[in-house]
Amino acid sequence: RLQGVVNSNVCYSTNLINEKVSCQEARVKNCGGYYLYQLYKSHSKSYGFCVAQDQCTDATRLDDRWRLITNPYVSGQSKAADNSLKKGWYRLAEGHGTMPDYEPDTKYGGQSYPSYVLGELPTPDEGEVKRTARFASIASNTREIRIKELWRALHLLATATASVSYVYSIDTDVCLHAYKLSEEWRNQFYISETEEDRHTDFNLGKDWYQFTTGFKMMAEAPPLEQYSCGTLHPAYINQAHPSVSDGVVPREVCYKEDEVDGIYQACYAVEDIRVKNCGEFYAYQLNPIVQDGAYCVYNRKTSCEPKVVHAKYGELAVINCTLNSEKDFDSDEVSWTKLNSVTLPDESLSNVAISDDSLLVNIADIADQNAGVYALYIPSTATSELVEVILYNAVEASQKYYTVEQGGDVEIEVEFNVVPAPSPTQISWKK
Repeated sequence: RLQGVVNSNVCYSTNLINEKVSCQEARVKNCGGYYLYQLYKSHSKSYGFCVAQDQCTDATRLDDRWRLITNPYVSGQSKAADNSLKKGWYRLAEGHGTMPDYEPDTKYGGQSYPSYVLGELPTPDEGEVKRTARFASIASNTREIRIKELWRALHLLATATASVSYVYSIDTDVCLHAYKLSEEWRNQFYISETEEDRHTDFNLGKDWYQFTTGFKMMAEAPPLEQYSCGTLHPAYINQAHPSVSDGVVPREVCYKEDEVDGIYQACYAVEDIRVKNCGEFYAYQLNPIVQDGAYCVYNRKTSCEPKVVHAKYGELAVINCTLNSEKDFDSDEVSWTKLNSVTLPDESLSNVAISDDSLLVNIADIADQNAGVYALYIPSTATSELVEVILYNAVEASQKYYTVEQGGDVEIEVEFNVVPAPSPTQISWKK
């Protein structure tokens, strides 16, 4: 600003090497909030003066919900199109605010061929970077773009796509959009006994789903009995589930063949899926391919919660187990044992009470003899569970050793893990 009026050049974007033709003299002054230019008439009507665009404030928002990579494209219903997009800066203002950095499926993100970016997305410190946008399954169709991360959203300098079938898509978390499948018959220990009780997922349609029953995850092995999981052809994942850090990964789903005289093919049809570990559950991108098949949910025949019971002397300790298969179950056959013991309860464990269905154990006025590992066993279902009961120390000191100068004071603190807590008259100290 202190420079006043400065002589400069205005140049045009041409193929001409001669600077006298491609550039013109101009004068510029910084007026504080704006610049003032003294310009001359351009050489022809094909030459024009261009105004700089602010990536932060002038970027056009792309906030169309159809751009989200989880949204399926429906022919004849989608209005998604970027083939008339003008060259300029755009802000991705939905979902994660970024373009996917992995190849998405076709017919998602609003159109047949959603975009993804090659290379890593830039950090705010990297500023503006060049990248290539490619479109799903079409390696030859690309667009050179510029990207900058601002305000936790991706800003990109983009041009129109080749046709209406190609669009710029926006990444999002599939965990937020997965449809819930809550049917109890998906349990791998559920057996359909009638034809009316056999189910199919063939009409689900390709999309992201999560299971809300059992262990909230697809079974990782074929169920043993015929008509398990409430269907003729149970489907299970043929590979290990991913960790949270793995992100979205490809996996295979196997369909089990119907049994004939006890013989079956464990994987007679294979479906390609995608899976993401969402922490508390898994999200699956499913596309059913077998007419009489359904997805099987992993479960255990029994589950005991918690696996470790912590208790104070004299209080009630509860071991609570759940049976996840109601077939061929008789509560009389359930046996409880305690490690290093033959049976449970016995005369030394008279404070132990077992419920009518034998799945709930209440230990009243718990004492030393009750601590240990308890085992549940059901022979007909080959089911076993272990639960450990741990007693807190009756008296616990917050500090074990003290260093005190002669003539000094010391305060010793202890905590009593006894129910009910002893009265002061019951407490004595000895050296």
